Amino acid sequence: MPPYANIADEVHFPKWEDLPGYRPATDRHYCFLAEVKESDRFLRYRTVVTDGIDQGLVVAFYPSSYEGFDWKKLKKGHTLAIMDATQHYFLDRTQGVRVENLNHVYVFPASLQDLQRLNAEVNEFAPETDDGPWRCHGCHAVKPMDQISRCGECKVFGYCNKDCQAKGWKEKDHKKYCKVARDPNFMSLMKLDFSASEIGFAFKRT
Repeated sequence: MPPYANIADEVHFPKWEDLPGYRPATDRHYCFLAEVKESDRFLRYRTVVTDGIDQGLVVAFYPSSYEGFDWKKLKKGHTLAIMDATQHYFLDRTQGVRVENLNHVYVFPASLQDLQRLNAEVNEFAPETDDGPWRCHGCHAVKPMDQISRCGECKVFGYCNKDCQAKGWKEKDHKKYCKVARDPNFMSLMKLDFSASEIGFAFKRT
């Protein structure tokens, strides 16, 4: 498997219509991504989301405890990541995902489209190993690690010099995406080997 996950891969990042009706008997993970369109907390936390195809999917939360999860992040335009989600049909005839384990859920402060763009740039510019060659996020030149300066915040992207960094910051919107790139849960998801058995994956509470 390549060093970083590819959100466009619908085997490992399936749309709702491709989610199973129950958790398969396998240790291999997959991740459902959906952008929040509406959110309310009347009686129970509930969001309406889109996975890019289905526009009116419901994600409802039924955890044993509501502690330890930042519910304020459930905002319109943010993206929910749900590990090993299954299809659920609710009694009110809506359909979506029922969440019981909050360790399997995380909210990224970016739209689904922005998350897809950031993922594509990680695959293009982030090195396969920290001590391997880096591709400059500004000019695209490939150089050894000792000739590249990493972004001081996310450490994911590297630059030849200040001019290249300014180009990446402005023209490639790194100013917008750096907050997500430096989130340890984002890179944990990017580095997860979906083709192999992984035991006990859980998002960190940040």
